[in-house]
Amino acid sequence: EIHRTAGSSNNSNGGGPFLGPGLKVGFQGLLHVEVFRQRLLDEFDLEAIVTPPKVPYTIEYLPSKSYKRPSDLPMIEVIEDLIQWPPAGHRFKVMEPVVEVRILAPVDYAGNILELIKRKRGFKMETKPVDEHTWLFTAAMPWADVVTDFHDELKTTSAGYASFDVSAADPPLVEANLTKVDIMLNGEVVDPLAFVCHHDVAQSQARVVCQKLQGVLPRQQFVTVIQAKADGKIVASERIRAYRKDVLTTGGSKAVGGGDITRKKKLLEKQKKGKKRQQSTGRVTLSQAAFNSVISRSS
Repeated sequence: EIHRTAGSSNNSNGGGPFLGPGLKVGFQGLLHVEVFRQRLLDEFDLEAIVTPPKVPYTIEYLPSKSYKRPSDLPMIEVIEDLIQWPPAGHRFKVMEPVVEVRILAPVDYAGNILELIKRKRGFKMETKPVDEHTWLFTAAMPWADVVTDFHDELKTTSAGYASFDVSAADPPLVEANLTKVDIMLNGEVVDPLAFVCHHDVAQSQARVVCQKLQGVLPRQQFVTVIQAKADGKIVASERIRAYRKDVLTTGGSKAVGGGDITRKKKLLEKQKKGKKRQQSTGRVTLSQAAFNSVISRSS
């Protein structure tokens, strides 16, 4: 219904095994996303969960002795869904899309903006004075770093005074040393929380995401283990403690005598086994804040 009244978005069927069925929707920007979510809530009383934006990557498989790609599959493919990312151990190179970014900002914030562009892996940076108070900054930048939280960080860096636009870059694709980071909850990979970043910052960004998830995921009756996995190994880990009932008391009074250590150990061991069983079968509920942890992982 909203799509018919606001034709600036496009959508198709999407979803996955963790979140269930959903829609893959294209937006004009992060502000458009927030307006769309708010309209769903106000007009239809629907609380939508928005996952991190997807970027098309070009994967070129290289000859390998350990893995031979089937002849009926192409050696070069374009993927958007990170479920299709080649597993660890395969030899391949990645080409990522880049755009030309133009930023108009007061000269007082030049240092902050140049640092932001550098942190977002910008290259071919140029500066040009527009007048005595304003500079124009241009740079080529990976689309994945622009489409997530670049706008928010730029506004924060420039106290809201900077504005920017993007256009096609030449060449539109560049080779990059990228790594996919999987997020696991109690050993189960949560595909919607996976992200791709440069290999050099994979561990630091994975640690940030794990720490943010530790703060936003609800506490359960069982321990929640949050892990980040990159290149086949765990690079970050956090834990959320479980709620714990004092099984040694009943109704505010001691259920076990002070000297009966055997009975105490038996009750605590029984509780421990129950918590372990819950951890293996329980599921963690994801909120919008969990996906925002991935979107804003660089800040």
